[in-house]
Amino acid sequence: MSISWLSAQFNPYAPGFWLIVGILGTTLLISSQAYLPRSWRAPIWFAHWLLIPYLGLLVGGLSPRLLGLAGHDWLAGLGLGLGLIFAVVILLTLGRAITDLGQPAEHESDTAEHPHLGWQTISNTLLWCGIEQFHWVFLRGGIWETLQTLPNPPELAGYWAIWCAAAVILIELLLLRPGFFPLLIQLVALTTTSILFFYTRNFWLCWVMHAAVQLLTAPPALLPLAPLRMLYTRR
Repeated sequence: MSISWLSAQFNPYAPGFWLIVGILGTTLLISSQAYLPRSWRAPIWFAHWLLIPYLGLLVGGLSPRLLGLAGHDWLAGLGLGLGLIFAVVILLTLGRAITDLGQPAEHESDTAEHPHLGWQTISNTLLWCGIEQFHWVFLRGGIWETLQTLPNPPELAGYWAIWCAAAVILIELLLLRPGFFPLLIQLVALTTTSILFFYTRNFWLCWVMHAAVQLLTAPPALLPLAPLRMLYTRR
């Protein structure tokens, strides 16, 4: 790792620049969380997750291909990706069914307190999961491209980038100190989409997987802003 390589990362045309901006922005938001009005938190995270990767793509500092936004082999990706999504959905559905069987039957008052999913809830959850997944693929693709610019890039740069990004995301989640169940849901979404991204490098399939995990595991009372309601509006 040379001084010239490090200095080059502070150029807006370098992926490292946008990673630094994104990580600093996340750190700033987490540290100022308690001082933000509760109603502002979700829109601020919305803007943070969308604008930084978008500006990086617009300037040319990030690769749409490495972020999983373009250059897909849809024939191979759909075959493998939909198979993985289907397998995860089946497992989560079975897990949810077993959990529900162990619970007492709901009365009308319980149903009112814990509403079932509606179309508006589903559509809002799809939107928010897509926004968060966009942040996750930004970290994966940005780290991947940064590793490729090293004087001696590592073998399997994509593999290491995906799991380095997962480590960064995990640190972000832990710093927010969520409850055990919301954190568990996020870990399931992170693990499954990381594996899916490694094999398909497709943001759109990861979005579907992310939303499926949230809708099948999060209680309806926590939606439609899952994961934002569970994590970023908690305190």
